[in-house]
Amino acid sequence: MNYFQLRDFKLKFWALIFSCVHISFGQQDSLGTAKILKLDEAIILGIQNNRQLKIANTDLAIANENVGQAKIAKMPRIGVNGGYTYIGDPKIYEGFYESNISVDYYNHQAFANIISSLPIYAGSAINKRIDQQELLSQMQQSVVKMTEADVKNAITEQYFTLEKLYRQIEVTKQNIINTDLRIRQLQSRVNNGQNIKSDLLRTELQQSNFKVSVFRSTNTIQLISNYLDILIGFPTNTILKPVVAESMLPTENLNLQESLAEAYQNREEIKRAEIKIKLSESSLSLTKSGFMPNINANLILNTEYPAQWPNYVNLLNYWAAGVSLNWDVSSFYNLKHRISGDRLEIDKSNIALQVTKDQISTEVKNAYVRYAESKENIKTYKKDVELSMSNYKIVKSRYDNDFALISEIVDAELQLNNSRISLVNANLDLIIQYYSLQYAMGKL
Repeated sequence: MNYFQLRDFKLKFWALIFSCVHISFGQQDSLGTAKILKLDEAIILGIQNNRQLKIANTDLAIANENVGQAKIAKMPRIGVNGGYTYIGDPKIYEGFYESNISVDYYNHQAFANIISSLPIYAGSAINKRIDQQELLSQMQQSVVKMTEADVKNAITEQYFTLEKLYRQIEVTKQNIINTDLRIRQLQSRVNNGQNIKSDLLRTELQQSNFKVSVFRSTNTIQLISNYLDILIGFPTNTILKPVVAESMLPTENLNLQESLAEAYQNREEIKRAEIKIKLSESSLSLTKSGFMPNINANLILNTEYPAQWPNYVNLLNYWAAGVSLNWDVSSFYNLKHRISGDRLEIDKSNIALQVTKDQISTEVKNAYVRYAESKENIKTYKKDVELSMSNYKIVKSRYDNDFALISEIVDAELQLNNSRISLVNANLDLIIQYYSLQYAMGKL
């Protein structure tokens, strides 16, 4: 019974391997039709099509409209009123509805008037509200710029991560080709008794791992392409292929203090926090304006028919002009609590500014360290490639002269290709960290 279970397990295992390889080849065919995309094209498309950025721009347009709405408060207010009344069967009653007398009363009444009011003084409340709306518009402009920087940062990170996967697949495919050659050699040597079966099985296992690696990398390419499609507005089933040249490797030497200074100058988060302080100060000034009276100039144009004057029915037209004053004296006591709250809000905004600077300082330092680390890693991985190449040449020479096992040449090839993958990843990591540092400095 155990024999049949083992045989069934082996059949299922090889069926799984075959299906994975089949799916992998099908996915690689899709990679062959991938859309070529340059980095600058991806960024331009992201700025044009990204939905989050469109929402931010719409919010900015709404904020600008609110500024215009606030400015309307300075304009005169004009109201038009009119009415018509019909009075039917007028009677005068004596006592408590004991008797009545019908009277000859003019039963048509109409009136119309135009009322205009112009604010003269409101304790600078109108100007403060306009200033607040302009500050809110400036904050929304910062949100747009922050969203645009986030989109650019996400695009660059995913773009070069995509390139890493393509490079890894290329190197891993070379591993598959090399191991396939070694497998054919081993099969012949095992049949001739020159190698044992375990060497062949070990090499076949390595090749299976390579194919699974290609399979996983291909899946990840599809997932990252889907994310990039959403960022730049492409159909979500579009597989993308980046174009990365060696000239894109950054060579700029950056200083930490200069990077921090640029971040404090450029980051929109700091500008937004500073605007928040001004907005809190404006709210305090607006609250204090409640202590002042409101003065308005008024103009009325009126017509009535009939004019209800004694002994005759006539048409009455007149105009009137004047000044009105409104002063809410009861607010003198109530406003002190709002003033205390506004002052606390200013203190809170100042603390938030310092917190924002601390966060940005941490981001810049982390990005700077990772950038410097990536530059050093390249030197190390270049040395690893050189050493792996030297080792491979030595082992291959020994193997060609029958002084080394085939497992040793397979290990040497694997080590060489792994060091090449590490160098490729290090170069692309340097580009990613460079753009991350540019983002942290507010220059992306």
